[in-house]
Amino acid sequence: MAHVNMYIQLYAAVILAIILVGNLQVNRDVSDRSVRVFYVMLFLGVIMLFAGGWDSYLLIPMHKHNPGLESLAAGISDLAYFLIIGHFTIYLDLYDREKGYKTSILAKSALIISFIYGLFWFISDFTGSIYTQNAEAVSHGPMYYLGQVGGYVTTLITVIILIKRVKSFRKRETIAFILFIAGPLIGSLIRGFLKDITLMPLMISLSLIIIQVFVQNAKEMLFRQKMVEMSELRTDLLMSRMKPHFIYNVLNSIYVLCDHSVDEAKRAIALFAQYLRTNLVDLDSHKLIPFEEEIQYVKNYVEIEKIRFGDRLEVEYDIDATDFSVPPLSLQAIVENAVKHGIEKKVGGGTIKISSREDDRNIIVTIADNGVGFSDDDVAQNERKNGKRKHVGIYAATYRLESLCGGKLEYNSKRGEGTTATITMPKK
Repeated sequence: MAHVNMYIQLYAAVILAIILVGNLQVNRDVSDRSVRVFYVMLFLGVIMLFAGGWDSYLLIPMHKHNPGLESLAAGISDLAYFLIIGHFTIYLDLYDREKGYKTSILAKSALIISFIYGLFWFISDFTGSIYTQNAEAVSHGPMYYLGQVGGYVTTLITVIILIKRVKSFRKRETIAFILFIAGPLIGSLIRGFLKDITLMPLMISLSLIIIQVFVQNAKEMLFRQKMVEMSELRTDLLMSRMKPHFIYNVLNSIYVLCDHSVDEAKRAIALFAQYLRTNLVDLDSHKLIPFEEEIQYVKNYVEIEKIRFGDRLEVEYDIDATDFSVPPLSLQAIVENAVKHGIEKKVGGGTIKISSREDDRNIIVTIADNGVGFSDDDVAQNERKNGKRKHVGIYAATYRLESLCGGKLEYNSKRGEGTTATITMPKK
């Protein structure tokens, strides 16, 4: 039976090694902490299986028996096994968390318990207190059942963390995590019937492959899809901002100013140049910028529009909260929408009010105008005619607020009275 255990474990080790190398080649710059923990789990899996295969090799009768080397190989395999299940608890706790999140005490406790029991098993491989083995069979030692406690305690902690976080996981992820937890437990049951086959390392290896296929690969595909969509949105948004009629209107206004005030014309050109630079550079950024910087972008845009609208456009600011960040041009897109679809269509123009405040949990930013407004029927009719992505600026702002800072954009409007856009973002 030692031959069978050796070949199975070495074969599984090669598979995990290939998966680990493939991951490292695709993702050399890994910023996601949960992914780094998963790579550690894969590395430990390779160590566990190679050590286990080496252990089985040393047990084959035709080889000169070396109890010290055999105990060392078995000890390394057992220690790596416990470290894998401990690291899985950390992985589960960190999965899809924001960068500033600190690993919970519960998850750290599980890793510590796993490490202690791993050392316990490592030592016992030299003393035989938990189990002894030869080429054909494995026998329980006097402390066998005590040696099982650590694994079950770690599993219990893992289940608690999974239950606490299950609402934040997708269905596919939840199933994969449950299968990882269930793998060693199923192995324990099967081991009662197949005592001479080394099942636990193989079940852990199968669980790691399940996580790779149904969680990590799917997550990578989703990330790439989002990147493609973000790229499309940037292109669409850039094209929408560079529409000829907007450029023509601004340049025509500057042309008129040249006959009345050279200084005002120069100022208008400087504002327009700044507007173009901002839209060409910051639109391609995946990083958040300070709210005060975004407000300055809005003010530059408003000053450009006031060249054309004059007294027909007024903007009021009521800024209480400033210590937070937003995606570049997200607020500006909403103000542009208010000007174009609210104020411009109203005879005599109107006013836009921009405010920011905070409560215990959230930052709230509102952009309210007293323009023409719209009804639900107007929205439905516009979507049937032009599609949901016709107003690409708002679509992109909504997407970037959600994906970059967990924000939410909501509109409330009434025909003839105006529109209020509300951005709600968690403080963290």
